[in-house]
Amino acid sequence: MVTHYRDYESFKRMAVPFLEQRSEVHQLPLGILERGDTPLLMAIAEEDDRKIIILQTIEEQAILAGDAFSDPSMRKLARIFDCKGYVGEHALVKPLLAPHTKYRVKMDQGMYALHHVTRPPQLEYAFRIVDEQAVDQAVSFGWDFICETGALAVTERNRLQNEQTIRRHRSKQTLFGLFDGDRLIAMASASRPTTSGVTVSYVYTPPELRGQGIASDLVARVCTYLLKQGYPMITLYTDWSNPTSNKIYQAIGFQLVGRSLQITKTDKYR
Repeated sequence: MVTHYRDYESFKRMAVPFLEQRSEVHQLPLGILERGDTPLLMAIAEEDDRKIIILQTIEEQAILAGDAFSDPSMRKLARIFDCKGYVGEHALVKPLLAPHTKYRVKMDQGMYALHHVTRPPQLEYAFRIVDEQAVDQAVSFGWDFICETGALAVTERNRLQNEQTIRRHRSKQTLFGLFDGDRLIAMASASRPTTSGVTVSYVYTPPELRGQGIASDLVARVCTYLLKQGYPMITLYTDWSNPTSNKIYQAIGFQLVGRSLQITKTDKYR
């Protein structure tokens, strides 16, 4: 059974308590619901005593969060909604990759949560919130991050969206950096705050500066700052195909809590 919602507050009242039961793996939908983005789609699917929250705020994909359904039920849900893509835990999304599927994997990620920081060696760089003087450097870093990770398509629209996102983070004081004098050498942001936690994202160090422990130092300092601000948990997503970054985050206290798949329709079905 699938129940569609038109009233945002009614949907939140039904979805949030369920998602908070496993808040460490549901920070993405919880953060979006807290942020108040206008949804394109709000629905709750049920199979026996299991439940899946379906939330879509961008055309590219819908978020799936909740309990694993049977494979036939998941494929039926995908046919009902027929979205361009989906993101969610492996157990939810993987049935949509059956033979002859119309979808392909766009991103396979590790989902991590941290409650206490294990400090790595602190480097001799200044840590501070990115200010207006450094925001142009941060915009450039953000676009390099998108191009390198494939988080968004490389289009003029997304380039402008990246600039808006970085400048919004700066105005909210949720963009952090390590600095060598006035030069930004690494950045990270705090995104989607909820009562249960906040997500660290946009972690970027230029290629020529990697391998020096800069990302570890920055993320550890960001997490220490956020925990002192009262957030009980920090979450973070990593590229599962990059064992180095996964080990880096585990070394500073992040624990693996799940795996996330992002899938998108192949060109034939778009």
